[in-house]
Amino acid sequence: MKKWLITAAIACAAFDLSAQQLDLTKGQWFHAVGYDLSVGVDLSTMTLPFSSNGITYAPRFTVPVGDELSFGLTAPLGIALAQGSAGNLSLGYHYTLAATVQTGLGSTLESDAWVGAFVNLGYGSFARQVRNYSGIGPAFIRDGSTGPFAEIGVRYDYRGNEINLSAGIWRVPVKAVDKADVLSVRLLYGMY
Repeated sequence: MKKWLITAAIACAAFDLSAQQLDLTKGQWFHAVGYDLSVGVDLSTMTLPFSSNGITYAPRFTVPVGDELSFGLTAPLGIALAQGSAGNLSLGYHYTLAATVQTGLGSTLESDAWVGAFVNLGYGSFARQVRNYSGIGPAFIRDGSTGPFAEIGVRYDYRGNEINLSAGIWRVPVKAVDKADVLSVRLLYGMY
């Protein structure tokens, strides 16, 4: 991850950003939808309390800086069917708001690259509605991992279609000992 951040910083330094104006009126919308595989990891015990399979919709608004670089915001939303380590099923969902840096394919509408990359950093939550067997309170309770979110990914052109492959993590604050960090892998189809 450090190597990628250093590479991104060098790439940004290579552009004369003082000569370029970030004009929000020139912002561009992109959309992606596809498959999401997520796994909860309790780092204190190295157990996997749950895994989920679902779909994700990821809209993003970016402001171009040249033809092959853009900065912006992304807000992935998803819903999934999660299975606990005991075999119990639950409804999983996630939402995130993140700053994004996009380069190459899909970074701008003007890009003619055949491959691209992106980094998303923000804050979000992966939660599950789990059955409350205590008999006290509601029938379902929220079991969530809320914290900083980081994602890195690549994008390539497959027969004229934009395919995104990324890996991300929702990192839970240290004080939330009973919660699990969530690792995700996404395979999304990009649309303009």
